[in-house]
Amino acid sequence: MKKFFWGFFLCFVAFSVTMCGQKKVDRSLYTAIDPFDYKLNEKKADDGSVRKFKSVVQFWFQTDKGFTFYSLDRATTLDLAVTNKRTPSPKPDQIATIYYTATKKRLDTLVLDEIDFTNTTEEGIGLEKSTPVPPEVDRASYTEIEPFDYKIEAENTRQNDKRKYKSTMLFSAQNGITFYFVSEETDEEGTLLTMRANRRFPPLTMGQKVTVYYTATKGIVDSLALDDIQF
Repeated sequence: MKKFFWGFFLCFVAFSVTMCGQKKVDRSLYTAIDPFDYKLNEKKADDGSVRKFKSVVQFWFQTDKGFTFYSLDRATTLDLAVTNKRTPSPKPDQIATIYYTATKKRLDTLVLDEIDFTNTTEEGIGLEKSTPVPPEVDRASYTEIEPFDYKIEAENTRQNDKRKYKSTMLFSAQNGITFYFVSEETDEEGTLLTMRANRRFPPLTMGQKVTVYYTATKGIVDSLALDDIQF
């Protein structure tokens, strides 16, 4: 009887350690957000601000400092530090809900507060994503330019100058609000332009031909703001 009791007790302790290894959080304090919308929030947040979010994501890989997750559409990655060493590691490609704190110091630092493996749908956290809306831009005010010619122009531009351009290019990749486009070259090189968006656009497929409208602002180097995409 004693052996049975101690066996049951040890099983109960093991179960409790597994379930209680994570620090419990007040989930009502966390705002449901899509990883892409979180990236928009990061861009607009004031320096020093602290925000709490929850997102449904897919596990990608683990490092010695934390976890990296994909958004469900695999277009945005989130890197989160893990401070609680008893936080269970997700399985490869496992979908879960993460609760995390974002602290803005020029860029955000993300700390994973809790993982919920039981909820795997965005509906389960009451998520309302931003939707693509037509931008308020005057396409006629953008000068058409070849990407290679833009690169030459950018080298000779004065500090703080702003220019508006449009270029026909091929979509290459996206990570959050950062979009990558490559010129239509017959060789293997091409010209790559990296642009940052301030709103959501309809989904793009690799190699899709589009006309991009962008504002170039000269700092030490140019920064490119993606203003519009003509499909």
